[in-house]
Amino acid sequence: MSPVAPLFADGAVFELLVRLTLGAITSFLAILCWTRTRNLSWMFVIVGVLASYAGTLYRSLRFFGLFPGAEIRFFGTSLALLVSENLPIVLFAGAFIAFLRAER
Repeated sequence: MSPVAPLFADGAVFELLVRLTLGAITSFLAILCWTRTRNLSWMFVIVGVLASYAGTLYRSLRFFGLFPGAEIRFFGTSLALLVSENLPIVLFAGAFIAFLRAER
């Protein structure tokens, strides 16, 4: 039996590892695109992708117990999780707004 088999027995761990892998590839490509663009809407998209990956990293560190400590609670939920889940959406909305304003 493989030593990593217990990790893949839990579906949440496998899902997190796949998300980390795909997020790392996407973040690498976003950083490559960052050096080639000056368009504000694309900059918002790139920062949104990087914020999404940072949120995934935070969730994985909390899941594996590598980021212990007290959480700041906001309306019954973790403030860090609330920000990491919603910041990419806000940045993508900013990208759409910047694109629409540039098209006038």
